[in-house]
Amino acid sequence: MMTHSLTLRTIMLAALCLPPMAASAQPTHKTQPHAMAGMEDMDDMDMDDMEETHPAAAHPHSAPSTSTPTTTPTPLPPLSPSSRWPATPPAIPHIRYKHDMPPVMDHGTYLHAILEQFEGRYSQGDSQFRYSGQAWYGTDHDKLWLKSEGTMNGQGRFSDGDHEAFYDHAISTYFDAQAGVRLDLDSGPARAWGAVGIQGLALYFFDVSATAYFNAQGVAGKLEGSYDLLITNRLILQPQAELNFYSSADPARGVSQGLSDADMGLRLRYEFIRNLAPYIAVTYSGQYGGGMGHAGHGWRPQTSTRDDVRFTFGLRAWY
Repeated sequence: MMTHSLTLRTIMLAALCLPPMAASAQPTHKTQPHAMAGMEDMDDMDMDDMEETHPAAAHPHSAPSTSTPTTTPTPLPPLSPSSRWPATPPAIPHIRYKHDMPPVMDHGTYLHAILEQFEGRYSQGDSQFRYSGQAWYGTDHDKLWLKSEGTMNGQGRFSDGDHEAFYDHAISTYFDAQAGVRLDLDSGPARAWGAVGIQGLALYFFDVSATAYFNAQGVAGKLEGSYDLLITNRLILQPQAELNFYSSADPARGVSQGLSDADMGLRLRYEFIRNLAPYIAVTYSGQYGGGMGHAGHGWRPQTSTRDDVRFTFGLRAWY
């Protein structure tokens, strides 16, 4: 009897519990179509896209992202005037070049000397020796400049000897102004001249100089120019010319009015070492006008023009 009453009680409790269990199971069957539809849509998706869009979902075992807690920065205390460096910015020095020309190398003092011509000139039955050189000492802006040239013929007579001393001052990057004196000292009568001129490097690297001379007898002028044409780095062809003009003739020295004489050369040198180079050349010297036949120089009669072309070889050196 006790067993039947216990069984009946159990059945009644089960009957009471069935309706809620059925109600809780019903939504599960209602949401299943939507879940299946979502899974059908997921079948159409690319798994790579899923990884890019939801990396955590593509890799469920990856470490979860952690967000950095935001902290409010603590403001630094203001610097005291003594702790600031520098308290005031240092002054930028202002460099002023003399005549607004920066120095070529530096503003040191230098000595330079060059012997452009130290040569023998040969023709049939005659020979000459000629030299021409110059030297300067000073800074980039101010120099003492010396020049000398002359010719000695086969009889040992020294002619065409002029020697100059200048104070040289730079007036631009490539040109200097010169002022000084010139002395004509050779076998003929001596002459003294005041001199002013310019010397420098013209466009396309032509070495040029133009000098005017004056004394009680008149004025004179000299134009010089040369150019180094590099065939190779050491083989150099140099054309050179010198022209002399006088306002009045000086028969004692064989000088004529106007274009009195010219000296030209075409020299080919090879620089075995940079400051010592032998050369061969063809040179020309001409005497023009009525003053050329002075007996003291052994020149030809006055009425003719002397053109003298010679084979030449020599040595060029500089320091």
